[in-house]
Order: sequence, then C-alpha cells, then structure tokens
Amino acid sequence: MNPPPARGRAPSRFVRGRARGGGAYRPYFYFRRNGRVIPARGNRQPNREAATGEGGTDAEPPATRQPRGWGRSSNKRGRGAPLDCSFLRPENYAAPEDGLLVQSIAVDNPRAYSGWRLYFLRDTYAEESDLARRIMAVEAHYQRNPQNYDFVKIRDQGFFTLPASGILQDVQLKEVWPGLEEDLKEHPLRSLSTLSLAMHTVVVNHLLDATDTAVGAVSTPEQYLPPTQRLRKIYARPFEFVPVNSLNSIIHDRVDTLFAIQGTVTSIGEPTYNLTWQAFRCSRCQMEMAMRQRGTFQPRPYHCKRSECVARDGFLALRSSPYTRLSARQIIRLEESSLSLMNDFENTQPEEIDIELRHDLVDSVRVGQLVIVTGVLKLQELGEDDATNDQKQAYLKAVSIQDAENKKTEFSDRDLQAIAMINSEPNSFKLLVQSIAPEVYGHELAKAACLLSLFGGESPINVLLVGDPGIGKSKILQSCAQIMERGAHVSGKKGAHSAQHLGVTFSGRNKKVMQAGALMTASGGGHCTLDDVDKLASKQAVLLQCMQSGEISIQLPGVFGIFPAHPSVIACANPQRGQYDEGRYLLQNINITPALLREFHLVYVLLDKPSERDLSLTEHVRALHTGAKKRARIAARYALKPKISDSICEEAFHGPEAGGVDETFKKEDDNDSIMQQDYDLDRRLELLPEDADLELIPPVLIKKFISYARQQVSPKLNDDAMSALLQYFLELKGSSTSSDNDSGPIGSSQLLGLINLSQARARLDLSHVVTPQHVRDVIALLTESITQTSLKAGGASGGSCSASGRGGGGGKSAQLRNFVLMMQRRAEALGRRILEYEELKEIATRAGILSGVSQLVETANMGGYLLKKGANMYEVVPD
Repeated sequence: MNPPPARGRAPSRFVRGRARGGGAYRPYFYFRRNGRVIPARGNRQPNREAATGEGGTDAEPPATRQPRGWGRSSNKRGRGAPLDCSFLRPENYAAPEDGLLVQSIAVDNPRAYSGWRLYFLRDTYAEESDLARRIMAVEAHYQRNPQNYDFVKIRDQGFFTLPASGILQDVQLKEVWPGLEEDLKEHPLRSLSTLSLAMHTVVVNHLLDATDTAVGAVSTPEQYLPPTQRLRKIYARPFEFVPVNSLNSIIHDRVDTLFAIQGTVTSIGEPTYNLTWQAFRCSRCQMEMAMRQRGTFQPRPYHCKRSECVARDGFLALRSSPYTRLSARQIIRLEESSLSLMNDFENTQPEEIDIELRHDLVDSVRVGQLVIVTGVLKLQELGEDDATNDQKQAYLKAVSIQDAENKKTEFSDRDLQAIAMINSEPNSFKLLVQSIAPEVYGHELAKAACLLSLFGGESPINVLLVGDPGIGKSKILQSCAQIMERGAHVSGKKGAHSAQHLGVTFSGRNKKVMQAGALMTASGGGHCTLDDVDKLASKQAVLLQCMQSGEISIQLPGVFGIFPAHPSVIACANPQRGQYDEGRYLLQNINITPALLREFHLVYVLLDKPSERDLSLTEHVRALHTGAKKRARIAARYALKPKISDSICEEAFHGPEAGGVDETFKKEDDNDSIMQQDYDLDRRLELLPEDADLELIPPVLIKKFISYARQQVSPKLNDDAMSALLQYFLELKGSSTSSDNDSGPIGSSQLLGLINLSQARARLDLSHVVTPQHVRDVIALLTESITQTSLKAGGASGGSCSASGRGGGGGKSAQLRNFVLMMQRRAEALGRRILEYEELKEIATRAGILSGVSQLVETANMGGYLLKKGANMYEVVPD
C-alpha cells in the first residue's frame, strides 16, 4: 500500500516511499491531463484521499469502495484485472463512414428518425433544417416508386442499388433538392448518408406497418417468436452518377469527390474483419453510447455521456446493438481498361489503382473480371510516419461495383464517322491487314489470321506463328497486343519470371494475395499474346488446360480452385536449332507438345527465303525511314462514301451478266471443290507498287473499329455458306483419312474453328450474314496453313494435305512416304543417287524416324524405291 501523502505536497501527487530511485511514483500506464498524472488501471481519481473523512475512515460505503493502490488485484502486477486502456487512446475517434473526427457518441436519436446516429455522428437533428427537408423529400421518392425498391430485400441485404436514371428524373425531389447530382459528386459521403437514412426510415416504417398485428405477441411453449431486432445500417450503392474517368485525370482537386473507373481486377487481398464500433449501456441511467474501437485493446467508456449521470463504471457491452459494428475490409487492384488507351506491354507497366472494399462489397468480384468501380478518391501516405514525408498515393474507397462484361461501349460521332470511312474503303480487308505491324513487310496471310482472331467469333480463335528469328513475329504480336481491347502480353524472353504470370498465383508476405495471370486477365472475349511460347515449357500444361476446357485450376489447402478462362491465344515460337528445317516435321522444329499444337486453329511458318519480293522489301524499308508513309493522315478524313467494297472479290462469284451467286458452291451442279478454285488471297492482300500512297490506319482507330464490330455485329451463316463449309470439311476429313496418318484426326473442333473464322471474316466487313465469299477467304487461310505445316511430297500433295501432318511420326506408310521424299531431295541436292547406309540413317533421323531404320530401308528396297548396289550401298530410284 502507498503511504499517506506527505505534508506540504499536493493531494493529487502520489508518493511511494521505496520506489525505484525514490521520490514520486509514476505508474506504468498513465495519462497526463492538466498537469496531473492519471493512472490507466481502474477508475481511481488522483485526489481520492480528499473524499475520505477524518481519522482515515472512508466516506464511501464498503460495496462501492475503490481498491487501494493502483486498481490492482491481489496477485502481483494485477494480471487478473482487465486492462482499461481508454486513457491510452485519444479523445477523438474516426468513424469508418467519413473522415470527420468524432468523440464517442451518445445514442440520442430523434423520434422521427430511429437511425439518425448511424449516419450523422456529429450533427444534431433540427426539424426545419435543409437536411431534414431533403431526407423527407427522398423518403417521398422511395414511397412513390415501390416497384424500384424491395424493402424486405433491402432489410435483409443491408444495401440497395440507386441508379441515376430514376432519382435524377424525379421532378418533386428536384424542387426540394435541386443540386442532388452536384452534391453527390462533390460531397459524396454526406449525400450518401442522407439517401441511406431516408431508406432506413422507409424500411422501418414499412416493417412496423407489416407487424402491427403481432406487436403484443410473445413466445409460448407451442410457438417461438424471435425477438424483434433493431434495423442495422443500410448502405446506398449509386450507379452512373459520374462518367468513367481515366487514371491520368486524377488531380488534387478530385480528392474526396466521386470518381469512377473501368478496369480488370488483377489481384485480390485477403478479407480482414475488425470490430470498429462497440455499443455500451450505462447500468445507472440506461443511456446507450458507442465508442470507436482501434488496435488490439478494446477501450471502454470512463464516464457516462449524459450530463446528469456521474457514473464512472458499470457499462454493459451490447453485442446485438446496431451500433456494434463488425467491419469487413478488402483491398483489390484494378488495371485500367479503355478504348483510347494504347498499351505498350514491352516498355511500360499498365495503369493500376488500389480499391478499398467495405461491408457487402467484400468478395463481390473475382480475379480477371471487368468491372466499373465508383468510389471516393482518397490519398494514403507512403513510407514512415515522418513530418517531412509528403509522398502520397491515390486509392479509391468503393461505394458501388458494376459488372462491365456485357456493358456496351459508347462511341462518339467522330468515332462513328471514322468507322464508316474505314468500312467504305474499296478493299477494307487489305487496308486493315497492311495497318497491322507495317514495319514487317509481307506475311499478309499471317497478319490476316491474327486480325481475324482479334475480331473473334462465337468462341476463341487461336493462331500460332513459327519461323526463323528476326522475321518479325514479335512485331506482329506487339501490334496485336496494342490494338486489342482487353488482354495481356507475356514474353518468354524473360524466362521463368514471365512464366509465373501466366496462370493464377499467390503473392504477399503470407501468400494471401491472389493475382490473376495473363490468361485470367484476357478471359471473357479478350486476347493473350504469348511471345516465344516454346520457352514457357513449365506452364504449357496450364495453357493447354485453359485452351481445352476454358478453365484454370489451382491447388488450395484441402481443395482445388477452378476459375473460368476463355481467352483467344496469339502466340509465336522459334525453331530449336536457330533456323527452321523444312525437311523436318513442325513438332521437331519447335518445343511444343502435340496436344497443345492441335489447339491452334491456324499455324503459319514464316521463312526468311530469297524471293521476288526482296526488291519491294527494300523499297518498303526505305519508305518507312524516309517518312513517305504516314499512319496518322487517315485519322483526319471523315468523309462518308458509299460502300463499294471489293474486299471479298465478288467478281469471282458473279458471271458476266448481273445475276446471283455462281453455282460453284452447289456440288450437284459442279463437281469442282472450293479448294480447287483459282483464288490467291495472298496476292489480293499484297502491297503492290501502285499502293505507295496507301494511307494506313492508326492503331487507336483499328482498336475502335474492332470494338464496334464485336459489339454491334453478330453474323449468321446462310445456306450457301453452310454448304461450302460442309463440303470443305468433308474433303478435309477424307484427305486426312486417306493419308494413313493417325496422329491427328480431323474432328468437330476443326469445324467449329471454320465457323468462328467465317464469322470473324464477316464481322470485319460489318456484315450480319456470312456469305460464301467470306468462307472462301477462310478456306484460303486454312489451306495455306495446312500446306505450310505439312511435309509436301513435291507437287503431289498440294493443298490436300491434312492438318494432322503437323504431328511427328504417323503410320508406317506415312513414314515410308516421308523417308522416300527425303531421300529423293537428298540425292538431288548432292547430285548423286548412290547413298551409303549411314547417310540413309541420317535421313531417317531427320524425318523423325528413330527406330526400325534397317527394316524401313529393306521395305523401301522391296518396294522399288531403293536398289542395293553393294555392301551398305543403295541407289535412289528417281520418281
């Protein structure tokens, strides 16, 4: 026990005779107020000795007498007593709904509004104030439109959606609150509290009217009636009050105002739950109050908020009170998505912003989802708490989230004029193909395949480019990544680091932050460009699963998580030996599994071979560097011209007289198939010398044109187009069966790819009907792909080679045919027909035949392809 205070000392100062160092004693936990040291343990006042009577007898009754000392229990250091740390906290507490500093509040709601203190912590209700009139006007709006608001559902959910189209058009509400839209933009938190309090009052009155008959009902042994609960706080979720902005428009004047942004959810943090407010009831006067809870310690009131009551303890914690709030909080990251935004994935990082979700918005989004977030723009400090630290970062405190997967994009009149101008070009297909990666000369069919993949069909269209290094494959992919509306770019040149960003991953200190990979970001009609896909060998299984099933699965503790992912993949790969070997199968040139290769609808081999175009290529490079071709001049032309399009070459389908479609596609009238028609798409898309003044389209206009076509045009196949597709598919399937190659049969997936490519080709012309002309272009693209990826047996196979030739090996007859072809080529290259057995073994290895070479040589000898001239000497029989 402490000794009595010494004479001449202030009664509020405590002295302990044998304290450490002697002199005055200072408690371990204390709080200074007006120069006095107030202990943190117990509610004992420093001048408590003044309340005692003479002779050391206490004036307080024994039942209410405070314990001696510093509020400690009988054990050492008082570990059995609860720690009252309210003196360790500041007097003012920040409410979670606004940034105002408020004290612990007293729940003194007015009679008209039972939830006043849930929304306005500092304001006092005045019946004739502007705030009261606005609340009554909003209540009347809710009651006049009961078809737009389900009061029972709002009570159960705790929130309600508030579209701008309904409330801003209310004439009676405008008379009372004319600046509703402006106040919601400039002062969003206070305006939302007004709208929410009006809904809270309407819901309370609606529930009271519905339960008037059961007011006096009580629980009986036969029937249990749950006790009536007071209504908790209701949150308003506004939509479309502000236009969608870009992150570049964030300035200091926009802080604490309403802000909306559209983007893709790239990462989601773990939800956290904290007790933010705790309600208490005074056991003496039954006054209810609420105190802000912070940190690990839970502060309790140290005096009653009612001035007539002098209670210092005896406060009962209320767990079921509406003022006891358990707040859920989650942080997500949003990557901006906009038509006017040109992404440069190779050199810059995409624009991102952190979003804070509260209450019912927690766990309302998934990774890879395209959303529109409306919230209050805030600033957070970075680094240590230093007076000199002025570095701040903007984040968004969300008030509503809208799914933007099916939301239509709005185009301005200027954009529509540009789109009409592009569509009115004589050959819009050629113009768009030449506008993709103009620095890469030639390879028009590969560019056309990538362009059709960007336009898309009912399902994804996958394209693979294979070829020699330095041919321009990466440039084509970068150009596609720049003009795609939604997607991601992964470069295999960065090694394992980029491979980790392909699927869903977890990061953070405790691995609790889920990050969406490139495949998830591009899901939902987007595109994923993969540069050097052969170097992503560790993640090819993830890519294969995504392309086959449209899902990505990850292993979680105890369960497997499955996420939907339906992107279109545009990839490129380099040969393993540095240069593509035409004498080997495609799978022997690149490091890709056969199952993954079959998922690509179009595969093109780009070779750096001398040709007649080399002179044109030189002129093209010179024109680019001298500035003769300007890509931006076409952006200033908006003159509407009549549609005289020759992009589908209608002359080949019309006879000399004006008539309908040629009867070429009707098999019963003409036995010639589409594959045998004289139609060179590569020549039609080629950049000719007379096209020197061709005005290429800027990437931003291509992006808007593709977005408009995908949004407004949904092509359907007519009867002629369906007949053409069916005829070509049957011929393709028949050629695959007759080739005796069982490595990759033609099935329904190839037919679905043909349909999607035909729809994409019609969408490029803004046509709602897929015609045979569109099918002809698609067949030309697919035929060239099959021809390039198959081993051509001189001129015999031609375009009748099947897509199964992409695989290695095959049946014995296919191995023999390829072996004989390789021997004949080898003999022509050497200028002699006598080959040794070791040379034949090398030829078989290059053909992909690793075993049974001696038996294969004997079979060729018996078949008359080889003549044995001596020991280990064979003569190749010319074809």
